[in-house]
Amino acid sequence: MKTLPQLIIIGAGGFGREVLAWAEQSAQFGVDWTIRGFIDDNPDALSGKRVPAPWLGTLQDHQPREDEVFICAIGTPRYRKVTSELIAHRGGRFTKLVHRTAVLGHEVSLGDGVILCPYVVVSGYNELGEGVAVNFHSSIDHDARVGAWSQISCHCDLTGHVHVGRGVFLGSHVSIAPGVQVGDDAYLGAGTVVLRNVEAGAKMIGVPARRIE
Repeated sequence: MKTLPQLIIIGAGGFGREVLAWAEQSAQFGVDWTIRGFIDDNPDALSGKRVPAPWLGTLQDHQPREDEVFICAIGTPRYRKVTSELIAHRGGRFTKLVHRTAVLGHEVSLGDGVILCPYVVVSGYNELGEGVAVNFHSSIDHDARVGAWSQISCHCDLTGHVHVGRGVFLGSHVSIAPGVQVGDDAYLGAGTVVLRNVEAGAKMIGVPARRIE
């Protein structure tokens, strides 16, 4: 009988505990791993929480094994990149977590470490880079691209031909008009409506989006 890899979730905070549930539900539909637990530098991350998976130790101390695969459930793009690369440099292998209710179109490319939460829609001919996380009820229309480590929060709407750079954070209910480009490391606050290109590193809020310092 084949031994399944053990899934380890990096980050035992709120998003990590959500991802645990999505991993459990997806595992019922033929995903090729079993859940082992969390690694997190805070040993009290699960204290007082009723969580059906244990804390396994810190990131700094964890040495990946051949029978382990990883997913990083840290909601801040910069920290997700740093922690994922820490494990990858030690030989850790990253999987993808696609919830069983997510809908994917034709010719969708998903990088290692991608998380698609419940009721996400990723339409056809899209590319999501490594470590991208898309939270529930968000949609990405056709011919779009999302760069590595970007975080798309709940109820976001990315329309056709949108290009989102690396390490971008989208708050909940962000809408981006067709063909708009968002530069690396930009921050779009909750409810922002983006009608024009956004420069790298810009922080935007409002309807329509305006830049703030």
